[in-house]
Amino acid sequence: MQFDDAFLSRLSEGTYRKCIERGIEHARLNKPYINKTIKNLRRELIGPAPASVVVVSGGPSLHSNKHIQVLKENGFTGPVIAADGSMGHCLRHGIVPDYVLTVDPDPHRIIRWFGDTRLSERPKDDYFQRQDIDPEVRENEIRRNEETIELVNTYGPRIKLIISTSVTPEITERALEAGMELYWWTPLYDDFGLDTSASKQLCRELKVPCMTTGGNVGSSCWVFAQAILQSATVLMVGMDFSYPPGTDVYNTQYYEVLKELFPENPAKGLISVYNPHLEQDWQTDPAYYWYSKCFREMISAATGRTVNCTEGGILFGEGIEWKSFRQALQDLK
Repeated sequence: MQFDDAFLSRLSEGTYRKCIERGIEHARLNKPYINKTIKNLRRELIGPAPASVVVVSGGPSLHSNKHIQVLKENGFTGPVIAADGSMGHCLRHGIVPDYVLTVDPDPHRIIRWFGDTRLSERPKDDYFQRQDIDPEVRENEIRRNEETIELVNTYGPRIKLIISTSVTPEITERALEAGMELYWWTPLYDDFGLDTSASKQLCRELKVPCMTTGGNVGSSCWVFAQAILQSATVLMVGMDFSYPPGTDVYNTQYYEVLKELFPENPAKGLISVYNPHLEQDWQTDPAYYWYSKCFREMISAATGRTVNCTEGGILFGEGIEWKSFRQALQDLK
């Protein structure tokens, strides 16, 4: 099914409104923990900007294409930026990200990526069982959670957490417990130029700079690479914004939203996008389709080079180079 921009914008705004309320509540609860910000990090970075960085997002292609193994085999020496949802996968396969970004204000789910020490107390939730965000977590949730706790505790002191004020304070406390170094930022929720801007109010109240997100943590990683690290080249993996051909609607990330929109047939909310590089139709939902559109708009303002090495998904177009991850890493050499 196809949706016009007006519908996609309304859907995005509705989701965003819920996130804003919860994000602002969390921001004020996080205030006592705020010390360093991304502005401090920018000052601490000494020497020239990195020639290249790798952004690891958590799309299903990250696992099907074994991109972390490819990264390890090629001996890449530049910074690795991971979305929170891909951190555990990186650590399990021998890659310790230099930076991890987290932004989602969900009160129960996102902490799982850090190892949830209170997992048995959480509400029943099939979120991790339904999806391919991290198949290794889906196999045995309890065992994988215990393993993640141990890995994050072991490698936390080597990771700089680029933490949004919007996240639940439980993530803040868990990250500090693991010895991570925290650098804070606030999502750009709305038009900063307006006097009524929630972002402007939070920026002044918390003294934490704002950064645009593109609506999701993967895009936020790319923004961080461009705006803070100022890398000349950003290689991206796991940036699918969609689901592989044949994925059942039940196994999509926004199934619950689609079920609300189309209760009799949630699959009606899926959008088919033809990828000319792969010569395949990939399925996406209105939220991810909108995020991919926002990403392409952000590309037009970027000064660095963006190479999509995902080898899957729907993110392609002007300003985005398309290349296999192995080839892109070899080209850097």
